[in-house]
Formats: sequence, C-alpha cells, structure tokens
Amino acid sequence: MYDVSVAIIGAGPAGTACALALKKHGLRVALIDQASFPRDKICGDAIPGQAFKLMAKMNAGWAEAMRVFADESVIRSSTGFAPNGRLITMHWKTFSYNSKRLDFDHFLFRLVRSETDAIILENKRLEKIFKEGEKIFCHFQDGSAITAELVIGCDGAYSVVSRQLADQSPALPLSCAAVRAYYTGVKGAEKNMNEFHFLKGLMPGYFWIFPVGDNVVNVGFGMLHNRKKKIDKKLNLRQALKSIVEDSPELAPRFEAAQLMDKIKGFSLPIGTEKRKISGERFLLCGDAASLIDPLWGHGIDTAMWSGYLAAQQAMHCFQTGNFTAAFTRQYDKAVYQKYGKDFKRRTRLLQLLYRHPALINTFFKVGSHPLVQKWWS
Repeated sequence: MYDVSVAIIGAGPAGTACALALKKHGLRVALIDQASFPRDKICGDAIPGQAFKLMAKMNAGWAEAMRVFADESVIRSSTGFAPNGRLITMHWKTFSYNSKRLDFDHFLFRLVRSETDAIILENKRLEKIFKEGEKIFCHFQDGSAITAELVIGCDGAYSVVSRQLADQSPALPLSCAAVRAYYTGVKGAEKNMNEFHFLKGLMPGYFWIFPVGDNVVNVGFGMLHNRKKKIDKKLNLRQALKSIVEDSPELAPRFEAAQLMDKIKGFSLPIGTEKRKISGERFLLCGDAASLIDPLWGHGIDTAMWSGYLAAQQAMHCFQTGNFTAAFTRQYDKAVYQKYGKDFKRRTRLLQLLYRHPALINTFFKVGSHPLVQKWWS
C-alpha cells in the first residue's frame, strides 16, 4: 500500500496540471487514473487560450512544448451560423488549437512523467474512498489501496470522490449532453476555423465542426436539458447528429463524400450553472468533478487546468499550516469562484434565457455582428 502526501485521482488536464504545479514542493504525490495512457476522452477537442496562459504561468518550457505540440491545427477564427442564416466570424487574438484528447491528454501525462517525481498509477479504478483519522483511504477495484493526507478529485463528471466524500450527486437541474464523431472529407472545413451551427428545431443546442489536422474534423452536437421539467424529454443525440449530416439542407451536402471514422460516442457536460461544494476536510474537487464547464460555450479544458493549479496552491497551504479542515480548504472554493463565479453566473442567466426563448439566438447574432461587440469578444 502506498502512503502519500497527496493523491490525485484522475490524470486528465485537471489532474496533470495539479501534479505539475506541485513539482518541487517536497510532497509525495501520486497521480492515479482508471485507464492506461494513451486513452480517448470524448470531447470537442478545442484547447482554449487560457490553458496556454496557465502553462506559461507555471513553466515557460512547458508552455512552449504545449504550443508546438499540435501547431498544425491552430485555430485563428470561429464562425457561428444562426438559425435564420446570419453568420458571425470572430478572429481570435489569443493562441489556441484543436487536438484530439487521445493525443493532448497523453502529452500532459508524459510531461508529468518526465518533469516530476510523482508516483504514476494506471488502470486503477477507484471503488471506495473514506476518511479515517488523519488519512484518506482509497480502495481500487483490483484490490489495491493507497492512503493520503489530502485527496484531489479530478475524476470527471461521475466523480467517485465527489459522491463519497462530498456526498453529492453530479446531477444539476440544468444539464448538457453531447455526442462526438470523427469524419474525413467534409467539404468546406477550413483548417484554422471552428464552426458552430444553431439549427431550427434543435435548440437550445448547437452542432460543431472542429478541424483536428490531417483532413480530420471533430463533428458533434450538444443540447441542454432541464431535469426539473418532466415534459422536457431528452433528444436522441446520436440520431440527431446522423439526421443533421444526412438530411439537413444546410449541412448534408458537405457530408456527401465524408467518411465516418469511428462510432458516434456520447458524453456528459457538467456545466457550472450553480456553485457547488468543491472542498471539504482533506479533499478538493477539480474540473468536471467540480462542474466547472463553461455554461454557455461548453469548454472545460482550460477551467479544469486552472482548477488543478488552484488546488495545488491550496494543497501547499494545507501542508504549510498543517490545517486540512473543511473551513480551511474552503479557501479553494473562494479562489475558484473568484476566478469563474461572475462569468459563470452571467452566462447561466443567458443560457436560461435562451432555453426559455430559443428564437432569441437570431437576435444575439444580430447584436453580435456589430464591430464593437466583435472586438470585445475577440
């Protein structure tokens, strides 16, 4: 049985950012994942500019390595298409690119392996976690176990750490689900531009086309769902995506010669529509486990990485002071929501408005076409 200072459960962007941020702080760190790398993660594959800013904050060499890792798919603009046909193109000033999560997450994982002394454990599916005295006990399905003074839960939308230590369900009243597929040969897919399509009859939600290099595009469709409304039945998202690429007047012609590379796969997006308990005695939650996906735009890699970094800062404070109480770790909640709380709150209100009145998306596109608004967004 390993006995460590910090156990990071989940080696995605949140967990790896946390492990990197804990380098050279004298702590015995374990990074644990239920899979072996490289492994796929169903996602839109867009790596936002804020993720690169965080890496530059941590280490200039890591930032440069991350920038050049997938330079073939640098994204310089995004074009949105409204239901009424109006379009807006935004030209981005911040650096960003698209990368398959299979590759991007493996890059971060290898960076932790090469740049830190963290103990790395793969194929360890967490089954039970509990606090006893001054230790957190983590038991895995293969019968192994690990103890830690502090656990950082980066284990995704269905976080075991969140359910068993924070005693909360991942379900929120407003939820979002999506499906993703990879295609080759999609007509008109520009190398350096992401596309967002808002389609009649499929609101509130959007269809995307994101190029990831080598003539491959990430194609997906996501839609909002209100759990409180019994009449709000979930749409079959896989069937909706197939219908868009096969029957949509606007998009089907672009997929006539396209080839589906793999199965259409679904995933949940734990959007940050309300504040949650993301810390407690001897534990912190990051990324999807803390429901930190942007409520309006749906991106979460940058917020995951930043939350991992902020969790590392809180971990260091805990060890420096010897204080692991829920009252003390709540400083982490304050730091996360100071960074994202106001923006998430505004975007949640806008999301709720669009949910009730989806036709307003045409109005937003009209307003968004104004040069001053475009400058602000860029």
